[in-house]
Amino acid sequence: MVLKPELLAPAGNLEKLKIAFKYGADAVYVGGHVFGLRKYADNFTLAQLQRGLDYAQSRNKKVYLVLNGFAHQQDLASLIDYLKVLDTLPLSGLIISDMGVMQLAKHHTAIPIHVSTQASVTNKYACQFFKEAGAKRIILAREVSIDDAKAILKACDIELELFVHGAMCASYSGKCIISNYSAGRDSNRGGCVQSCRHAYQLHDHNHHPLGQNHIMNAKDLNGLRLIPQLIQAGIHSLKIEGRMKSNLYVANAVKAYREAIDYAFDQLSKNQDPDSRLLDTWYKELSTVSNRSFSTGGLEARPRGESIEYHFDRYQKSVDFIGTVKAILAPQHIVVEIKTGFKKGDILELIPEQGAPVLIPSETITSLEGTPLERCQPNTLIKLPFSGSAKQYDLIRRPLQPALN
Repeated sequence: MVLKPELLAPAGNLEKLKIAFKYGADAVYVGGHVFGLRKYADNFTLAQLQRGLDYAQSRNKKVYLVLNGFAHQQDLASLIDYLKVLDTLPLSGLIISDMGVMQLAKHHTAIPIHVSTQASVTNKYACQFFKEAGAKRIILAREVSIDDAKAILKACDIELELFVHGAMCASYSGKCIISNYSAGRDSNRGGCVQSCRHAYQLHDHNHHPLGQNHIMNAKDLNGLRLIPQLIQAGIHSLKIEGRMKSNLYVANAVKAYREAIDYAFDQLSKNQDPDSRLLDTWYKELSTVSNRSFSTGGLEARPRGESIEYHFDRYQKSVDFIGTVKAILAPQHIVVEIKTGFKKGDILELIPEQGAPVLIPSETITSLEGTPLERCQPNTLIKLPFSGSAKQYDLIRRPLQPALN
């Protein structure tokens, strides 16, 4: 009997939490303002976290809180106070890297513990160690293949989680200190400025310039075509990276993986092979949103000595993120919060929870007061006519015109 895996999505703020659930996530992971390793994300105040938990509970969804920074001695008192508060909330798990933080979480909360990918768990003995230490789930290192994960699960009966989509780090399991040197910000305490994404001016040993290159910028992970293997391996949770990514990224990734997981699980439950052409359709949909080109990363086992194709090719996308539907107005109008400006007559598409994108006419754009607009600007609210079925937190995108050669 095959196990249907949980689809776990990033939620950098309360709105992204709602968008992730709307488009089909079973659970989200969020960061608070303490030890969440994304200091420059919006993150959640305790009040926002409570609202997010209420929203999740009303929909029978789960919320995991990230506490995967490495605590220094001076952090412990405030961390203990924070854990005591978290214990009063209906969280489904705490994501932790530091063994000391894990011990404190066990002592001060009854919340299940998920061992972070930054703990670099790559084998059955490490899994057994953390299981005996009280962990409920292991988020395996990103270097672990599906085949190895399957073998680990057979040897150690514990929930396993794998990253299947999003940015890949140039270092091992995210243990990087480039930001510490380049920007004075501790990568392992939430300060990463993604130095590996930058283009660097290269010189030879005689200081002659060799040009500019993204020498450390890894491709993005895309495991959509491997979903049948992930299901057959019995992986409990499939995780999308990206707490700092856009609303469109969250909606696009969650929708594609939701539809692919549901389809593949249904086929495998009937002992039928999923159609690779359908999987390709969802894979291509993922490529529409800004990405660094794709790789399967460590998910696919390779012969010893054969390197994983990580090297970044180029940033690419075929759609712009225009905005988020904030309200539905009668008769037949929607209010959109604009992220990217556009002009009257541009082709726009609404992304429904299920099915193909729906065209939205943009010949008539008005302000909320009804003033006609020829062009709308970012960070504004506008009204658009729309006679189809729209819901709050639907996403609007604009297809890009192919470049002329």
